[in-house]
Amino acid sequence: MRRMSTALLITGAIVLGACGGDDESSEAADESSAEEPAADEPAVDEPAADEPAADEPAAEEPAAEPADEPAEEPATEPADEPAAPSGGGSGTATLTLDNGETFEFGVLCTLEPQEAAGSEIVFTATSYDDPGLDITQFGAEGSGTVTDVATVSVYDGSYNTLWEASNLYEPFGGGVELSLDGSTINGTGTFFADGDPVTNPDGVAGTVEARCG
Repeated sequence: MRRMSTALLITGAIVLGACGGDDESSEAADESSAEEPAADEPAVDEPAADEPAADEPAAEEPAAEPADEPAEEPATEPADEPAAPSGGGSGTATLTLDNGETFEFGVLCTLEPQEAAGSEIVFTATSYDDPGLDITQFGAEGSGTVTDVATVSVYDGSYNTLWEASNLYEPFGGGVELSLDGSTINGTGTFFADGDPVTNPDGVAGTVEARCG
């Protein structure tokens, strides 16, 4: 009985050893299986430590806008100078009366037709001296009330008429005729003192000449 028990013990020990060995082998196999990746799972490539990361594009800085240039100021045009009367200019004039009086004037002339207050002025010569002179020939054109009138007036510094001849005075035996010869105005007529043929009916013959330009 005692021998048999020993044999059984030895056999049991062998069996236990074998079982224990199988358990260790199984555990080792399980651990090995756990460490290895499954065949159907793709391996994830990790970037090598020495590979530089891809450069990201640098953020573009906004382009600097050009500084506003100062606006150019328009060139200042020179002030217009008073234009000389067209077709005339300055000159001198002489009025000679048959009573012995003579007047000399510096005049400004306009020898081309123009319009004033709706009336056509064919030519004119004016002096602003003291005494002054005005020679004017009105035309037939225009919408004004003065047409075909010719006048020669001499006045003082207060514009009081001293002598005057006009074709408006024809009913009183007066009148005047004016003509333009190149740049010279000529006239003949009857002059009434104060420009009043009613109060001073005795007219005086006279001639006028204005040399323009």
